[in-house]
Amino acid sequence: MEVHHHPHVEKKNFKEYFLEFLMIFLAVTLGFFAENIRENISNHEKEINYMKGFVQDLKEDTTEMSHIFFKQYFLLNQMDSALSIPVERLNNANAQDSFYHHYVYFYSLLSEFIPYDNTLTQLRNAGGFSVIRQKDVLDSIGELNLYYLDLLKSDNDYYNTYYLRVTDAGAKVIKCPPFIVTINEDVKIPNDSEVFITGKLSLLQQLYSYINMEKGQLLQCLDREVIYRDKAVKLIGYINKKYRLE
Repeated sequence: MEVHHHPHVEKKNFKEYFLEFLMIFLAVTLGFFAENIRENISNHEKEINYMKGFVQDLKEDTTEMSHIFFKQYFLLNQMDSALSIPVERLNNANAQDSFYHHYVYFYSLLSEFIPYDNTLTQLRNAGGFSVIRQKDVLDSIGELNLYYLDLLKSDNDYYNTYYLRVTDAGAKVIKCPPFIVTINEDVKIPNDSEVFITGKLSLLQQLYSYINMEKGQLLQCLDREVIYRDKAVKLIGYINKKYRLE
């Protein structure tokens, strides 16, 4: 009868177990560090791209503001010209004609600033704020956005309210046109057309009051917009310097 002998397995000593443990530990640790480095590189690239996008949005804001300022100053001039005509003279056909030529612009045109927020929306929706490691930059972005939401947007809402009041009050005394004019368009009243529906002094005075309110609110918006623009320009320079984008 044949006898099978089990092969003799030499027991590992403590040193060999320790070396195996050390190799596994080093492999896991190096893998962890490698993954961490890869994630940091990826997040840094995302951070740079977000900052480039945000700077571009701010540049769009400042460019847009130049057009808005021109339009708003034009509207303010039209309001001043309309208000310079004494309300008591609006029973005169020539005075009515002059008033109408100014009124029709701020009846037709509304001008407000709305910032470009493409990158800010991406940051919110994608949870991208976590990759912004520069806390001071994040704070500055939040501060500018808060300035718009708490102050400038609020002023724009009031401006819209007074704009609607002016158009409503105007509709009670003037045959308002069914068209929208542009800044460069010369308003012409068709011959033999009655523009004013009534010359009732109380309604005309109410219209003048609302125009004054709209003008005051538009001036407030302009002041806020100038501050926003200055903050945006400063933030563009700060981000470019911080991230060496230029």
